[in-house]
Amino acid sequence: MLDRKIDIEPYVTHLMVAGAALWLAALLLGFAGYWFEALLVTVFVLHPYFIVGAAHDHEISLKLLAYPLGVFTVLALAGFGLAQYYSELFVGQTPEFLVTGMHPSFAAVFWLYWIGGFMSINLAYGLYYREHYLPDGAWDEFLAELEEIEGAEATPSAESPSGSTTEAAEVE
Repeated sequence: MLDRKIDIEPYVTHLMVAGAALWLAALLLGFAGYWFEALLVTVFVLHPYFIVGAAHDHEISLKLLAYPLGVFTVLALAGFGLAQYYSELFVGQTPEFLVTGMHPSFAAVFWLYWIGGFMSINLAYGLYYREHYLPDGAWDEFLAELEEIEGAEATPSAESPSGSTTEAAEVE
């Protein structure tokens, strides 16, 4: 079921606009005093950029949407939800307990969002690197493409003066 791939090429512009709109929504919500809602929106700000960045040949595997992106989303929402819960529970008072030396609301964000969420993304990079991020042959294709571009730049075109390439090489 998760072995399918989605072609994102027709959606790249929409994803970039969505990312910008989510940033704007988070800012506006924050300025309006809705900090919790702004936090929830920021969880989804990373999604469009992750999808575009993790795609290879304009395709992304459903595996990458489930793990790490799905796991990151659940952990981040849980962390922010617990932060809201504990901040309301202990408003105007010192909590009777600390979680690893931190206020429970901050500990939830620290452990679930920062450590759990971002560690899951880093772990997935290690697990899926060869299969999805840089499949076999992709690096060689990239190097061949670079050599082709460099070869085209080194060859003087008919429109350019004949000595311009030589002068540029002498300056280096």
